[in-house]
Amino acid sequence: MAGDPVDKGRMVWIGKATVPLTFVRTSDLAAYLAAAVDVAAEAGERIDIGWDRPVSMREVADVMGRRAGEKIKVVAVPSAVARAAGAVASRFIPLIKDLAAMFHWFETGRYVADPSRQEQLFGPVPTAEEALSRFADELRTAPHR
Repeated sequence: MAGDPVDKGRMVWIGKATVPLTFVRTSDLAAYLAAAVDVAAEAGERIDIGWDRPVSMREVADVMGRRAGEKIKVVAVPSAVARAAGAVASRFIPLIKDLAAMFHWFETGRYVADPSRQEQLFGPVPTAEEALSRFADELRTAPHR
């Protein structure tokens, strides 16, 4: 959220920046989805997708910052503020209320995947460091820089 964290030196997060969550890069998720056509999974089987471990947004900023050689701070907006703003804004933009509820749920610490089946079907699960390093490298070489 709020643009390129490497370029700006900050990440904006709604909720507590210290709660570990499971993340996955969109491009990785797309690759798993495409590969799922050919894997030996049961019809309707749930396969958690994510990195090797849950990480907090503060850890995300630290890993990306080390890779980019920059300090990245986390600006955490309390979820209560987001919920209050969402209550007002949801009259005009219904999605805001849903986003506020999602970030509130993130704060519970229950947004954690078990990537063991992912590894069985698709091979080694990316580490947080690998995924964030790729992301930081992409940001560094993006045309806007």
